[in-house]
Amino acid sequence: MNAPAFSTFSAIAEFFVTVGVFYIVLRSYRQKGFAWAFAALLIVFEFSVNMMYMIFRMREVSAGEEAASTPHPLAPFMAAHGILSLLVFLLLVVYSYLAFVADKRGRHFFHDHPAIAWSYLGLWILSVGSGWALYAINYL
Repeated sequence: MNAPAFSTFSAIAEFFVTVGVFYIVLRSYRQKGFAWAFAALLIVFEFSVNMMYMIFRMREVSAGEEAASTPHPLAPFMAAHGILSLLVFLLLVVYSYLAFVADKRGRHFFHDHPAIAWSYLGLWILSVGSGWALYAINYL
């Protein structure tokens, strides 16, 4: 099956967003300040492209023939991926705000909270990895 262009673009873009997320978290973790403008750009891009892609796919599946036929065997995995992706996006927004406020006070949020930093990066990798796995299963 040929992958839709939006799916391919989203999968490729997620690699670059992942690099950006690691950059902003590890920069703060290493006490080099919080790259708030870059974080804001990542949030806007992630919402504009990847969250919109998920909304588009959810709408497409629920309105199309796929909804009327038997459920996809990976439907629970797809739903879990969607929930996890939404969670890591919301955490990106919340943690970026907290890191921004901490940076203004001369603190380093992710350095001060290493468990949050590493568990967040782990969740991010799990979310992106599950998305790439779904892309590979469905289109490769």
